[in-house]
Amino acid sequence: MSHVVKWLSLLLLPGAQLACSLGGPGRPSEFYVLSPETDAMQVRSVVPGWSLGVGPVQLPDVLDRPQIVTRPAPNRIDMNEFQRWGGNMNQDMQRVLVQDLMAQLDSDQVFSYPWAREGSPLYRVTVRFFNFDGRPGEMVRLAGTWQLFEARKSCLIVAHSFDIQETPADKNYSGYVNALSHGLAQLSQTIAAEVAETGKQCVTAE
Repeated sequence: MSHVVKWLSLLLLPGAQLACSLGGPGRPSEFYVLSPETDAMQVRSVVPGWSLGVGPVQLPDVLDRPQIVTRPAPNRIDMNEFQRWGGNMNQDMQRVLVQDLMAQLDSDQVFSYPWAREGSPLYRVTVRFFNFDGRPGEMVRLAGTWQLFEARKSCLIVAHSFDIQETPADKNYSGYVNALSHGLAQLSQTIAAEVAETGKQCVTAE
């Protein structure tokens, strides 16, 4: 009987060693989503018949991933395997911008890309991010460009760059994500102030 136990132990040992090398049961990941600030200050109401499409929103490939990316130094990034986004990053950012703009423009005529061809909005805003990162507990940075088009004529009305920096209220990842959300609210307020003006003229074809 002792020989049988010894041989069973030898057979089971590699599996036990493998489990230990893999760390056994994995550490559970924490998932985060961006949040709109629907109680933000209203810029102004838009005129009847006005509509705005938001998108596409573009992120650099290095940021467009499930892991939350931080930037401890200008030429270095960290990807946290246990602090992750709860969905598609581009779609989540687009959703928040739409909700922020709806609140700031006091309008439900703000749509997320893609939209039906027959329901094409009057105006369209696209956003391209260069930075959407930072250091938890210290700062976040949102930098890039946005463009406003008259969608049906496919012509450019205005184009602007932005560079927004926020200090998180808390040092944890919840504070970090909240600061990114607040940065998006600031960006949408800048866009809302521009698109709410009437009489804008196209400056060039798209």
